[in-house]
Amino acid sequence: MNDPRLERLLALREAARRIASPDDPAGQRARSELAMSTGLSREGIELVLGECLEVGPGRTAFAQLLRRAPPARRAHVLLSANVFSAAYRAILLGLLQSTDVRVRASRREPVLPTLLAELSGGAFTLVDALSPEPGDHFWAYGTQATLDTVRGSLPSGVHFHGHGPGMGVAVVVQPERIEERLLDAAADALAQDTIAFDQRGCLSPRMVLLSGSIEFALDFCRRLASALTAWEQTVPRGSLDPSEAADARRYEDTMIHAGCAFPAGRGLVALDPLPERTLVPPVGRYLHVTRTDDPLAHITELGDKITCVGLFNAPLLPALAEQRIGARRYVLLGHMQKPPLDGPVDLRAGFTAEVS
Repeated sequence: MNDPRLERLLALREAARRIASPDDPAGQRARSELAMSTGLSREGIELVLGECLEVGPGRTAFAQLLRRAPPARRAHVLLSANVFSAAYRAILLGLLQSTDVRVRASRREPVLPTLLAELSGGAFTLVDALSPEPGDHFWAYGTQATLDTVRGSLPSGVHFHGHGPGMGVAVVVQPERIEERLLDAAADALAQDTIAFDQRGCLSPRMVLLSGSIEFALDFCRRLASALTAWEQTVPRGSLDPSEAADARRYEDTMIHAGCAFPAGRGLVALDPLPERTLVPPVGRYLHVTRTDDPLAHITELGDKITCVGLFNAPLLPALAEQRIGARRYVLLGHMQKPPLDGPVDLRAGFTAEVS
């Protein structure tokens, strides 16, 4: 395939591979600078670079994606700071469309885009301000308020792709036969999904919809808290900003007072005393467990707020949910933070754009 976009994509991937390697000077520089900019622990940064940075796809995979992407004269990418590795995926989407890609990094997290620009030989251009023109494509990441502001500021004729906030939800169904090994493995897998990015990502599980008896719910919460505590020793939680810390204290006080909280390292697993009530906890390795007879009803209610659903013992849920709310990304627990580059997360709306 003779396409100049392909060569830029491959250059970007090679830059990401160097950053992911702890033995490459570029990877060592990334780890040092990310420790100062992200608030994550050094072990948390290592986990993300080793497990969550998608550097596997090669020429064939990129060629398939290119066939789906409508070419554009110019693409613009406005990055967010919540998940540092997401910059790679966001820039890649722009490069699928154009050889002229302008990127504005978040002031709070400029490390990865800066390194990618340097190491890829200028596959894209870092700029201080984005100035799209009619016909250009504009990819924006951030809060809903940020997206609304950006959308309203665009000139007429710009193709707008908005990626707003989202979260992951885990669904756990009590098996007919309790097998200690399988339950411990499920709890450990969910803990791994939770610790990445200290729960700040749109794929990070925040709630657990659990179908089963109160005895099973309490048992699974204990296993989950134990798994998170063990992971804390290997991958410590990083720092929370003042707002995050205040939210965490309020949540802890509330759930401890309710009497259904299980300490989990520096985080917490809480079983809601009221079945069927859903509540989104703060970030920082906090999981809110809700007993429910119908996980699908809650997934339907939450709708577009959900980016990813992690499953344990719920093989029929994806097919049923797709009939009711459309395509979703359903994975086994332990895979929520490892999305492929084929669209279920980044391209959940395809390449369809709003035209300003």
